[in-house]
Amino acid sequence: MRVEFPYRKEKSSTFRVIFRPVAKVILEDEFDQWLYVDSGADITLIPLSVGDLIGLRRLKQDKLRRIMGVGKSSVPIIVKTVSMRIGSMSFRARVAWSQVEEVPLLLGRTDVFRKFSVTFREKEGITIFRA
Repeated sequence: MRVEFPYRKEKSSTFRVIFRPVAKVILEDEFDQWLYVDSGADITLIPLSVGDLIGLRRLKQDKLRRIMGVGKSSVPIIVKTVSMRIGSMSFRARVAWSQVEEVPLLLGRTDVFRKFSVTFREKEGITIFRA
């Protein structure tokens, strides 16, 4: 299986315009989301509202953790396992469900990059996933 996603053109406060790699990911078999493909992210990150949308629930035994990104601030998360589909390939993957809303949707390496060979073709502005 091979699927390509074009980079997304966005406004940038630093560069005025920037093209960012994104991928369409189907979560829990019905909710399609565009996530930034982030080869530097250890785990996929979703905001609080997306976790609520796909039916994640906070349980007493869930361990609240904190993750760090660029900078010194941290984000409270709960690690959950969800179903994902990229192209025609479905699989289960761990995600960091943020307990705050102010985080981007990031497609990280854990459980995803093991399933695919991911190629960033910066010059053409596409990201290629090969299973």
